[in-house]
Amino acid sequence: MNDYIQTLQRLLMQLTTAEQQDVVEYYREYLEDAGVTTYQGAVDLLGTPQKVARKALADYSIKMSDRAADLGTTPTGKQGTKENVRMIWLIILALLSSPITVPIVLVLIAMVIAVAGVFFGLVAAAVGLLLAGLVGGVVVLAVGLLMLFSVPATGIFYLGLGLIMLGVSWLLTRVAIWLGSLLIRGLAQVAKWAYDRWMPQSKTSHATKRGK
Repeated sequence: MNDYIQTLQRLLMQLTTAEQQDVVEYYREYLEDAGVTTYQGAVDLLGTPQKVARKALADYSIKMSDRAADLGTTPTGKQGTKENVRMIWLIILALLSSPITVPIVLVLIAMVIAVAGVFFGLVAAAVGLLLAGLVGGVVVLAVGLLMLFSVPATGIFYLGLGLIMLGVSWLLTRVAIWLGSLLIRGLAQVAKWAYDRWMPQSKTSHATKRGK
């Protein structure tokens, strides 16, 4: 049994030391109460250490996300997108550990691919808009400056137009990035729903039993 627990702990390196100990002690006590003393006995009762670790990591990721939402401290911007992507990945790995949820995983993967395509398309569009706006805006500003001394009214017009182009390109870039983050956030919510709906809730549901 100790080999099982040690293997499980090695697979939980993404958690803090305190969280690792919490998970490990929970399963150690569970196995001891069940009278399990061998590695195979632990596998027969709980599943492989990999399966238990995947579910524990997904549970903790979802729990942290829900807690942040309750406290109003949900990360935004790049950090929020990064954490949502990580949670989606952990949920997919956890769902893959159960044969009955494989079809759900395939649907999620298809959605991930679709959203990834849209996201990178938006990022590419944002970069293109930013570059076009910068180049165009700088050129128009330069023209405005040159004409400001010979034809002041026209020069002022071009200066204003250049500034507008720079501002609009920046605004459209921010909108594209925001839409991409919104798509990933929506996919994370779908992944959480699928996990809560389809992931078997049994003795491996450590985070929901002790983590709250």
